[in-house]
Amino acid sequence: LRERAYNLRWATLPPDVIALTAADPDFAVAEPIRAAIAEYAAGGVFSYGPAEGLPAFRAACAQRYSAPGPEWIMIGNGMDELLALALRSFVDPGDTVVATYPTYSLYEVLCALHGAKLAYYDLDDDFQIGEPMFSVKGRLCMLTRPNAPTGVSATRASVERFVQGFEGLVLIDEAYVDFADDSCVDLPQRYENVLVMRTFSKSFSLAGMRIGTCVARPELINEFLKTKDSYNMNAVAQVAGLAAMDDYDYMRASAAKVCKTRAELSAAREIVHLAGVAGSEPRRELFVGVRRPQGADAGQIEAQAEGLGLEQCLHGAHCRPPAAHGARAAQRA
Repeated sequence: LRERAYNLRWATLPPDVIALTAADPDFAVAEPIRAAIAEYAAGGVFSYGPAEGLPAFRAACAQRYSAPGPEWIMIGNGMDELLALALRSFVDPGDTVVATYPTYSLYEVLCALHGAKLAYYDLDDDFQIGEPMFSVKGRLCMLTRPNAPTGVSATRASVERFVQGFEGLVLIDEAYVDFADDSCVDLPQRYENVLVMRTFSKSFSLAGMRIGTCVARPELINEFLKTKDSYNMNAVAQVAGLAAMDDYDYMRASAAKVCKTRAELSAAREIVHLAGVAGSEPRRELFVGVRRPQGADAGQIEAQAEGLGLEQCLHGAHCRPPAAHGARAAQRA
């Protein structure tokens, strides 16, 4: 792995440490993707493409996601750029953005940079959407499904219930959807306030290419096109993305390997001994959540994990009491 990794995350780590913190599987990229990149590079021309993106790539995404057409697709320099664009396009400084807790920590950073108010609402004891969340108000909701870092998916019924009652836009982050059993990618066609975003960094092993996609109604996509940078996604990444759309079977096989390993880890006696797997639902992404034993603090858990050789597997941001995580920069309801 180290020999084929060209990034600082590997270069700065001790030789006996394998980096898992960015949750980007180190499977080799599918051969058709490599061939497409090589063919494009061999042409020797690297000019600007259409400002809205390669038409063939947007069309392939629309077909794969069963969207009515490419006008329902926005592509970006990784999904993180699309998350930032959602704030730039639809949220004014001072507006309220809501999210469940715990969730993807970048939401808090992006809201702070934009001047938006982020309000967290706790998940329930099974790491599902809590009842108070169904009555919240805000300009935008960022909902990760499957959720990181719990590894649990909100039920589709609860997502639809929330969408129907929320007056703002609902951004469903499906970064880990290829490791789950179902998707909400069809919801933009049924609800005008839904956007669904995906990344190629996880299941496609294309993190270094920075490819993100969004499915939404054309009137929402048009707002993205007004606020994005002139040419926000490089041509080579779009060529790779198009090839990836045409080779879904390879991605599915890679995702199946991850799911198999995830199931084995969840059942491992070390994990069960550490704290017991969190939530009643099976894991649906790259994280395996563990529930804190009653009365144990973060230091005790870390010490126990170290004794089992699992200290590098803990997601440190959530080994602290919740109040220390987000209450200073975000309102935690």
